[in-house]
Amino acid sequence: MDISTTITPRKLQTLYEVSRKINTQLNLDLLLEDILDEAIALLNAEKGIVLLRNEGDGGLDVQVFRSGNDLNPFDANAMSRTIIEKVDKKSRPVLVERVSDIPSGDLSQSMVTHELKSILCVPMISHDVVTGVIYVDTSNEKCFFTKADLDFLVAFSNLACIAIDNAKNFQNIEYLNSNLENIVTRRTRELQQANFELIAANKQIVETQLQLVRSEKMASLGQLVAGVSHEVNSPLASINSNVDVFERGLGKIHLALASCDADAEDMRKTVRTVEILSELTGVCKTACHRISKIMAALKNFARLDEEEFKTVDLHEGLDSFLVLVEGEYRDRIRIVKDYGEIPELRCQAGQINQVFMNIFVNACQAIPDEGEVIIKTRFSDDSISISIKDTGTGIHEDDLQKIFDPGFTTRGVGVGIGLGLSICHTIVSDHGGRIIVASQPGIGSDFTVEFPCPNIEA
Repeated sequence: MDISTTITPRKLQTLYEVSRKINTQLNLDLLLEDILDEAIALLNAEKGIVLLRNEGDGGLDVQVFRSGNDLNPFDANAMSRTIIEKVDKKSRPVLVERVSDIPSGDLSQSMVTHELKSILCVPMISHDVVTGVIYVDTSNEKCFFTKADLDFLVAFSNLACIAIDNAKNFQNIEYLNSNLENIVTRRTRELQQANFELIAANKQIVETQLQLVRSEKMASLGQLVAGVSHEVNSPLASINSNVDVFERGLGKIHLALASCDADAEDMRKTVRTVEILSELTGVCKTACHRISKIMAALKNFARLDEEEFKTVDLHEGLDSFLVLVEGEYRDRIRIVKDYGEIPELRCQAGQINQVFMNIFVNACQAIPDEGEVIIKTRFSDDSISISIKDTGTGIHEDDLQKIFDPGFTTRGVGVGIGLGLSICHTIVSDHGGRIIVASQPGIGSDFTVEFPCPNIEA
C-alpha cells in the first residue's frame, strides 16, 4: 500500500516543513536531537530513542534519548530491546497500537512495569541497509498510535535517513578540510626527509667515489714508483760502476802520459782527449747522482712502506716534491722556503705529500710567466700550519666557494696532476685538519693546511 494515500495533506505539509528543518542542520549530534524531538512532538509520544549502527561491532547504539521520567537511556534501551531487535532483524516497522491487547503471556516485564500503552518503532534504511532505528512509546491512556502514525513515522524516517547521510558526508568533508593542512604538512615532511636521505646517500656515493679515486691514484703511484725504481736502479748501478772504472782508468792513463817521452804535439792532443773524457765522466757521475736523488725523493714522497699512520717529518715531504716537480718552476719561479720549528706529525705520509704537491703545482700553474712561491711552516697553539702562497692570477670570489666541489676546475681538461682539491680536502679532513684559502684576483692565492698537534712541544 502506498503510504502517501494514508497521510493527510496536513501531515504531508508537516513532513515537508520538517524535511526543510532537519536538512538544514549539518551538525550530526544536533540533527539527531532535532529528529527525535520532532518525532515525539508530531506523534504526541512521551519517550523516544534514536539508535545508529556502530561501524565497529555492527550493533545499534543509543545516540539520543528523551523521557518524561527518571529513566536513563540504557534502561530505556534495555526495556525496548525486544522490539528494536525485531525491527533491526526483519528491516520492517513495528506498531503496537494497544499494549493491553497483547496476551499477558507475551508482555515483557518492562511493558508492565512502565505501564506502556502504545509503541512505534521504524527502521532507517539507506541503500537497502538498516543504518538506524527510531523508537517512540507512550503511557498515556488517551493517546494510542495508529496505522496512519506508523506510515507517517516511516516517511519521516526516510527523510531523517537522508538528512543523516548528508550530515555524515558534511562531517567527513569538514574532517578532511580541517586535517588537510596537517596531511600536507606531514606529507611535505616525509618528502623532505626522503630528500634529505637521497642527498645524504648521494653525498655518501660521491665520497665513496672520491675514496676509490684516491685509492686508485695511490695504488697507481705506488706501482709506478716500484716499477721505475726497479727499472732505473739496476742500469743506474751499472752506469755508476762503469763511471768509477772509467774515472780510475783515465787517471792512470793521465799519469802514464805524464811520464812518457813523446812528441809534444801528439802528447798535447792525447792529454786534451783524456781531459775531455774525464770531464764527460764527471758529467755522467753528476747525472747519476741526480737520478739517484730523484729516485730517493720519489720513494720518500710516495712512502710505499708507510701506508698506515706513522710519525713523519713534514719538511722531508716538502723537499721531496720540490725535487720531483722541478720542471714546473725551473728558470721562472723563485721558491722561498720559510721553514719553522715544527714537530713531527702522525699521518699517512704518502697522502699528505700528494696534498702538498697538488697545491704547489696549482700555485706554479697559476703563475703565467715569472713569479714567486713561498712555502712557510709554523707551529703554534697546538697546531701545525703549512702555507703555500703564490703570486699568480688568483681565484675569483664566485669560484672560491666551489674549489673543493668534486670535479670543479678553472683549467681545461687534462691540466694538472689529477688530484683535485676535493680529494685534498677529504684527505686533510680525514687527518683531522682543514684547508684555509685566501685569494685575490691578480695578486695571488694562499693555501694554508692546518693539523692539530696537541701536547707536543716544537
